[in-house]
Amino acid sequence: TFQAYDWLKLYQDAECLVQLGGSDQMGNIVSGQDLISRIMDKQAFGITLPLLLSESGNKFGKSAGTPVWLNATKTSPFDIYQYLLRRPDSELDRLLKSLTLLPLGEIASTLKKHFDKPEGRYAHHKLAENVTLLVHGEEGVDMAEKSTNILYKGDVNTLAQLDVSEARSVFQQADYIQLLYEPGISLLDFALKIGCFKSEKDALRIMAAGGFYLNQSRTTNPEEVIVHGVHILNNGISLVRVGKKHYYIVEWT
Repeated sequence: TFQAYDWLKLYQDAECLVQLGGSDQMGNIVSGQDLISRIMDKQAFGITLPLLLSESGNKFGKSAGTPVWLNATKTSPFDIYQYLLRRPDSELDRLLKSLTLLPLGEIASTLKKHFDKPEGRYAHHKLAENVTLLVHGEEGVDMAEKSTNILYKGDVNTLAQLDVSEARSVFQQADYIQLLYEPGISLLDFALKIGCFKSEKDALRIMAAGGFYLNQSRTTNPEEVIVHGVHILNNGISLVRVGKKHYYIVEWT
């Protein structure tokens, strides 16, 4: 196989004596050992590790299920945090032991506390926090937790503390608009200016149906006037959501 020749090349150029791989790579590793033995008349060594599998039997990683990358540009700290929060209870013991550096005694006490009150998801948060810390550091954990509080708990206070770059990091798919503040501007005019709706008719219909949110609060009155401290946060930002997922970050100038 090509992987066997890769190892041979590494052996010839860098005296690579050991190949480490998942247990599903046993065949490739043995092929490499055999090739090195026949061509170089030297001994090489292979080490395999058990695969980390999901509850359904699929392996974690790029070739199965949802890809989880260590590179923040491919999987953000928030996304890896949320991925771990969504793991089923049956995986918690193995993942805490495999992916964190927590002592076994602390893992045992974490699981006990979790299963005493599973709705609190204590072990999930412990897992997500520790893995995100290892991969992305304190800054990554801080941003992941802020993002979680804003998106899933409607935490406006945290949202008001973000600068524009942090807000754009949290809402990576959001449209970003800079808008000059005009005293007396209504919610309807504001929504049309930032391009939330194709027409005034659409805007009125969706607002009346409860599909328009400003700073995580549903807003249904199109004539309501935009004011600082209510619609515009202390950081000079307004967060708009239309429907379930379409976000707009507005920086007022």
